Amino acid sequence: MPLRKIIISFLLLWTWSYSHGQNVEKYIYLDDIAYKYIDYRINSGRSVPGFVFYQPYDMELIKQGAQKRKGGIYFEKFWQRYYGPGEISGQLDLGDELRYNEVAFNRYRLRGGVHFTHENITLANRTEVNQDYKHDPGYAGDLSESAHWLYGRVNDAYINLNFNGFNVFFGRVHRNWGPVGSKSLMLSDNPYTYDHFLFSYTYKVLKISLIFGRLEDLDAWMQAKTGQEPVFVPDARKYFSGHRLDLAFSDRFQIGLTEMAVYGGEGRDFEFAFLNPINFYYGLQRNDGRQMNGMWSVDLYYKPWQRLTLYGQLLIDDVIVNNDPGVDDRARYPDRFGIMVSARTGDWMLEGLNLEFTYNRIWNRTYQSKFTYENYHYRELSMIFGRYGDVSVTDLFPLKKEPFPLPPVTKNLVTDLSVHYFFSPLLNAYLQLQYLKDRNHYANRINQFEGFSVSIGAQIVLAGGIIL
Repeated sequence: MPLRKIIISFLLLWTWSYSHGQNVEKYIYLDDIAYKYIDYRINSGRSVPGFVFYQPYDMELIKQGAQKRKGGIYFEKFWQRYYGPGEISGQLDLGDELRYNEVAFNRYRLRGGVHFTHENITLANRTEVNQDYKHDPGYAGDLSESAHWLYGRVNDAYINLNFNGFNVFFGRVHRNWGPVGSKSLMLSDNPYTYDHFLFSYTYKVLKISLIFGRLEDLDAWMQAKTGQEPVFVPDARKYFSGHRLDLAFSDRFQIGLTEMAVYGGEGRDFEFAFLNPINFYYGLQRNDGRQMNGMWSVDLYYKPWQRLTLYGQLLIDDVIVNNDPGVDDRARYPDRFGIMVSARTGDWMLEGLNLEFTYNRIWNRTYQSKFTYENYHYRELSMIFGRYGDVSVTDLFPLKKEPFPLPPVTKNLVTDLSVHYFFSPLLNAYLQLQYLKDRNHYANRINQFEGFSVSIGAQIVLAGGIIL
């Protein structure tokens, strides 16, 4: 039976299931400033999500332990108004920003959303028109009519089903599997949203998840052996699949384990072997000949004291082992890792103060493969927080050992100060001052200017609900 028919049949059976309790997930979208406030609440010990690494969070988090102070009341009222009291809610988000670097220019944003939520099901669509799209090299949409507003992107569109601890998601939305407010080493909101399936089951302190989807087709290169000339692969297919185990032992200690695989090639189809949530992808590669680029990560969360939060992430892309007698592969090929450690505190010395100290290191060729259709990106934007400098996540892995960091090495200074003021749950304004020494150091995002830049903006959200 084709995969499409199996999935449709499964979803139909799921929707026939019925539960009298409200079990709907209403997401706090990752592009909202609420995550800075949630980060502060975690670090100050005011409230901790049930599974801290698993984002986007549900809006129920805002209600849990909401503080009776202006910030807490604002976010609680905003999200209650955003989704509305009924089954159908509509939102209109209008934003305008004036930026100045060497010259002043204006950027507007228009976002419209519709959500239907009832008992075990959510259907959602958020479509955005944003002037930044016209200046973004990673934007893949049609800009031929951009002078007449005829451009935009459906950033969020999904159906989400919940029943007795099971969750089934199909569609597109930003996700982050890592510390709140930081882009994960394994799966983050750095690229544009992409269509995917996600299944999860939650039981007390345990959550098991499976995610899979098809990424963009691309013209690729492959280099199977050292010294061999790269071979061009036209219109290669690209898939990704991952499974994860989260264990939330308490508000003070949680752990997450993830395995991810990216695979594809010319004419290669989706493979059911990667759907097994209890299987081991590395075993599929070694025992069943399923070629893929596999990655593994361990996430740790620990609060030794109420006002101190410690995070750690270790990512393993490849560890070189000398399997053949007399062959020193470790001298020829590099290990590829990623590491992140972060210490955060809230309400230390001053109530409302949130401090973060984070260290990241990504080895030279992490997230790359000798087949570029196995590299870890979507439309040339890394699926993690980004690669800066002379090494790009889209490059072909050269199958040789190199010094770290790979020359030429660039150094940069970035200073960012932003102030947000919430006049009401409907309206907020902000001021941002930024200094960037070398814009070429950051080669994969828009809105980067050398020297000082100033941004002044405002955002108004109009939302309402309908009770059926």
